[in-house]
Order: sequence, then C-alpha cells, then structure tokens
Amino acid sequence: MIHCSTVWLIIILNKFFRSMKKVVAVLAAIVLLSACGAKKPQGGLVNASYAGCENIKDPNAGFKCFNNKLSGYLAKEYRYPEAARSLGIEGKIYVNFVVESDGSISTAKVVKGLDALLDAEAVRSVQALPKMIPATFDGKPVRIQYTIPINANLK
Repeated sequence: MIHCSTVWLIIILNKFFRSMKKVVAVLAAIVLLSACGAKKPQGGLVNASYAGCENIKDPNAGFKCFNNKLSGYLAKEYRYPEAARSLGIEGKIYVNFVVESDGSISTAKVVKGLDALLDAEAVRSVQALPKMIPATFDGKPVRIQYTIPINANLK
C-alpha cells in the first residue's frame, strides 16, 4: 500500500532530479494521490445466518451451522403428504429461495421436483422458515439466493 508521505517524497525528489520528465512525475503523483483517498475493502460477502450461528467467526463453521440448523428445521416442518405416502414416492427435491436484505424468505420455488404433492410441501416448508440474519456485502445487508435439497423419505 502506498502512503501519502510517499507522494511528497516523490515530489521533493523530482525537484532535485530535474532530468526526470515532468509528464511522468505528474502522472506518478496523480496515481499516488488517488490511492490516498481510496477506501479499504471491509470484508466482501458474508453469507446469511440462522439464529444461533451469527457469532461464529470462521466462515466455514458458520456455513456448516447454517446448513445444520436449516436442515433440522426443515426435517421438523416437512409433513409428508398422505397421498404420496400411499403411492410410495420418495427422493430429493431441490428448492431455490432468496433470503432478503431484511432476513425474510421469498421466491421459494422447486428447481428439480419429484411429485406435485411433495414439491408443494417442500415449498411450503421453505416459506415457513423463520426470519434469518441477512447476508452482508461490505457491511451492508443484501439479498442472497440458496438452493437446498430436501429429502422426502418414507422412513
């Protein structure tokens, strides 16, 4: 990182070494001065979090906590439709949804379905998720999209 004091050093050295072309000195000064006012990045994207996982500092551990809490909630919330149970249908349903910048869940839809009854219950379960802690980008809340598998097993 170039400090503002470096700019002043170049300007002073330029006075002593007149052989340097003025155009190069001016361009170097402009480039260096523009770095003095630049903001430092504040961390980039931080994924959404489920209540109880927000204080975990390690991103991988936080995401693992998020996935565990999410799948635990969906396992309790998902109610296997009786009509599908009698037909013996089981498998995975992939549901895409958005965690909004206020933490609410929106646009839940089936990406890869199994059966209309099972798909509708998967969407209902995802829409019933509690409000989450929104994702952030450079410290500001943003929308983020997830796709999750839901196992529809008869067991």
